[in-house]
Amino acid sequence: MYVIRKQIVARCLSRLRNQKTHTLFAGYLYLQQRASQLGQLENLQPDFLSFFKQFFEVDNHPLGAPYIKPFTEQIPSIKNLWLNENIAGSYAPSSLRPEQPFRKVVRIEGKKYSLPPDHAQRAFEHLLYRTSVQVADLAVVFYRDFGLHDGSLTIDDLIGIFAFEFGYANDEGDEPNDNFRILFSNDTTKGWEKDWLESHE
Repeated sequence: MYVIRKQIVARCLSRLRNQKTHTLFAGYLYLQQRASQLGQLENLQPDFLSFFKQFFEVDNHPLGAPYIKPFTEQIPSIKNLWLNENIAGSYAPSSLRPEQPFRKVVRIEGKKYSLPPDHAQRAFEHLLYRTSVQVADLAVVFYRDFGLHDGSLTIDDLIGIFAFEFGYANDEGDEPNDNFRILFSNDTTKGWEKDWLESHE
């Protein structure tokens, strides 16, 4: 079993947080994943808490703040590094005013969440502020605690896993779709360290 080296994870997280990205971009990625799983853009019935527990919960976290915050619109600091336990409240319809960026990307009617057909372009404009996310950094942060069976896995392989699991490709290794190209960049894969995994018993 292999895991991503902690130094690599820290570097990728730092790069993600140094780019101005709306905090709720994380929830948008989850809705994209749900849309892919359900094969529909309407009535996505999200469980935001389970998604954050899977990808962002960290051991030895501060009291009451169990989730790492990979995206921020602010200058990154220790003060905005963590998210509190009330994740569901952050995405509740009552918390999201119509003029907020998230509502310009995601349709919410009652308790039903849906994505418009042009949601990727909307997310690029309103949640990413027209700057692509480095997908290598994102994949590393998402899968930092997942056991990897193959020590010869490349960063491109990991990106392929992300693209498939989040509905941007039909299979691992397939060419990602147009939405992927709108949102993500591969720039940080250039010169990627070969020794980026370590054995984990």
